[in-house]
Amino acid sequence: MTRGQPGGRGGTRGTRDRVLDAALELFGAKGFAGTTTKEIAAKAGVNEVTVFRTFGTKQGLYAAMFAERSLVPSIMRSVEFDLSTPLEEMMVRNVSMVLGMLKANRHMFMLMMNDVWRQPRARRTLGEVPLQRAIEFLASMLKRQMDAGRLRRMEPELAARAMIGMVQAYFLTNYLIQGMADDPERDDKVVRGFVSIFLDGLRPAREGGSA
Repeated sequence: MTRGQPGGRGGTRGTRDRVLDAALELFGAKGFAGTTTKEIAAKAGVNEVTVFRTFGTKQGLYAAMFAERSLVPSIMRSVEFDLSTPLEEMMVRNVSMVLGMLKANRHMFMLMMNDVWRQPRARRTLGEVPLQRAIEFLASMLKRQMDAGRLRRMEPELAARAMIGMVQAYFLTNYLIQGMADDPERDDKVVRGFVSIFLDGLRPAREGGSA
């Protein structure tokens, strides 16, 4: 096991990861105010002093968790917008991947929903910056498709917000609010339906879309 330097990102990397994973699960289930560093330390299998030595404060741990466990960088690395890939196939694959990542990391989403309004000073870190970064990234990718003539011209950010909104709403209502069990067939049907609705409104008129 590789050892880190004491202080700052102190302790072993494995210890840091265990603490961050424990914090994500507990903060996600109980919120910032309802979770103690003692609980986090116990779940991570470390002493509470290790948590403070590594992250400084509970707030420091909270901020580090969002910085290091944010889904946006992982999503940006995973999606592809190759102009040689058939448009519908590309969109279905990307949307399916994003939905899968949301489901696998639902504690992070729960945490954002629980605390984004309860922690005004942290709101920019919790919600505004990650969401805006995702919107801007998707908008830039959609603009490339528009420039290539594969989508009709419209405001790229509006198109990005529409797609992100559909996926988030489905995930939120089915997997967080209603607590439904995973159903790959249902997910695939919904994803393909979303992509069809999205593309039918964005395809160039010659392909059957709106003018």
